[in-house]
Amino acid sequence: HDRHREKGRHSSENMATTSPSAMDHVSKKPKLADGEDAMDVDDKENRKIAKVAFDHETHMRIYYDSLFPAESMMKWLAYGNDLKHPQADAGFMQRREFCFTLPGDVFVRYQSFKDDKELRKELKSKLPSKIDIGPVFNVDPSKRLAYSGGAGSDRVFAPTEREFVMDIDMTDYDDVRTCCSAADICHKCWPLMDVAVKVIDKGLREDFGFNHLLWVYSGRRGIHCWVCDKRARQLSNEARAAVAEYFSVYKGTDASGLVKRVNVSNPLHPSLERALEELKKYWRETYLPEQQLLEDDKYAEPVLAMIPVADVREEVKAAWKRAPKDDSVQKWDELVKRVDKARKAVKGGPDKWVLDKCVNEIIFAHVYPRLDVEVSKHMNHLLKAPFCVHPKTGRVCVPMDPKDDDFDPNKVPTVIQLIDEMNAAKAAGKEVSYKETAMNDAVETFNRTFWNGLKKECKEEMDQLHGKVREAVAAAKPLDF
Repeated sequence: HDRHREKGRHSSENMATTSPSAMDHVSKKPKLADGEDAMDVDDKENRKIAKVAFDHETHMRIYYDSLFPAESMMKWLAYGNDLKHPQADAGFMQRREFCFTLPGDVFVRYQSFKDDKELRKELKSKLPSKIDIGPVFNVDPSKRLAYSGGAGSDRVFAPTEREFVMDIDMTDYDDVRTCCSAADICHKCWPLMDVAVKVIDKGLREDFGFNHLLWVYSGRRGIHCWVCDKRARQLSNEARAAVAEYFSVYKGTDASGLVKRVNVSNPLHPSLERALEELKKYWRETYLPEQQLLEDDKYAEPVLAMIPVADVREEVKAAWKRAPKDDSVQKWDELVKRVDKARKAVKGGPDKWVLDKCVNEIIFAHVYPRLDVEVSKHMNHLLKAPFCVHPKTGRVCVPMDPKDDDFDPNKVPTVIQLIDEMNAAKAAGKEVSYKETAMNDAVETFNRTFWNGLKKECKEEMDQLHGKVREAVAAAKPLDF
């Protein structure tokens, strides 16, 4: 997965230029055949990968110059500290780490920028293929070497705050989707992402009281969530791990590799009871008909294996042989009917307990959100910035509305599409701006679903703090000389 690449990454810190030879040395990307300078664009309906002509330097320079919404992103990351307000921290943004991935997989870490103009200038200069955002440190990251934290030193370079982030990747569902695998996605499996967003969004809001959630399509096969409440940004690593584990229900398979394991109780925890309402509807109306899960032994056998009582398992298997082979919904109904009959017939003991939760466990094991928990655990973890262009697909990492049931990753604008739209606007005598392209819709989604509410709260917090300072000053006694 792209998100694990930094474990072995070669970093080039604070570099201004990179020689071609150095870039070749650290490159981890497979070389293209002669004349193959292309960007992968997923065409899942035809199950093929199409090639679209792409010139990184030309197209990314235009993108960063005229289409990338640097101002919107920097206003968000400043959390009101860019305002001319008595309580604004003027140095806040210069303590935020940015990491650029340059062509050749060269990583430029520990950069910081005071405003959108400075960021855009560097983007146009270095033309990164990816931008990652890190934490806010206690000092400017570029000055970290002066804070080595040696023995007895109180000069330590450390993160002080960072959004709580979550990463959901479609490859983690490969064992439960029949239509695609690896980086492939299509309209049949993408609803797994839709239901994950709904379950986690509701859990973060209702169970943890977070309000400011930014959902972002990763540009290829996944989704990121940025939880930006002040309380979330200041969570310790231990608290971050606890929140991530709260949503960690699927635990892989047992030693046989066949039986899926889930961490659910009987009766269900209230958060899982609430999630189950969403999952059941999706499971029967969308997942089983689209994935046709029970029509292929490769996927049906692990479902049977989750029935914990052998006699019941054999009854279901026999019923499936009599049912139409191409009807997963009917087969599921047979499973539920027989498990329920056996559950009611058992008066007590271990069989009763495991049968009571059997049906729910199967549903949770297949369609409950699967998080990459490691991404969430640490304050200093880098995560791809919104509005990046995915280097493989050319799609923009656009913000998402968690209430939108119709999000289609295959219709997300690509950098080439945006440039074409901007050129068309220019030819029509209109303003050369992202506002004349599909990027405008992405920025409006960012503002409507996330930034407008957070901006208001940031301003109110600063006003309240300023009021408290004034009250404290007014209440202070004059110095007695």
